[in-house]
Amino acid sequence: MMRFFPFMAFAVLAYGVVVAVMGIPLERVLFSIGLPSGASFAPTTGETLLAVAILVLFFEIMNAASARSSSILNHGLSLLVFVGCGLAFLLLPAFGTGTFLVITVMSLIDVVAGYSISILTARRDLTVGPQD
Repeated sequence: MMRFFPFMAFAVLAYGVVVAVMGIPLERVLFSIGLPSGASFAPTTGETLLAVAILVLFFEIMNAASARSSSILNHGLSLLVFVGCGLAFLLLPAFGTGTFLVITVMSLIDVVAGYSISILTARRDLTVGPQD
């Protein structure tokens, strides 16, 4: 079941739960760590959500690199996630932020990369002519 599930949906759900349901502002500093340089590293909710989305995108692209029959279903569901992201960005006020726009672009990259990797893999697996 998880083979065809689009992992980018986790990033979208995380954003929805944290921002829309829990109402945590994207600018809220989550914690602060003093660095050896003397600077203070203080990631915000939005930055943390983007970091999670980037990690999820990595696993989604790794999943797209496999040449399984479930990949086609995964690509279709990833396209639905992208369309849902676009609609949420345009129609829902809590999703109309720069942070969610970047997550939406990541879901577009997931769709394009998934189809591109599948096409390249299929082209490489296609053998024409006599084989020795």
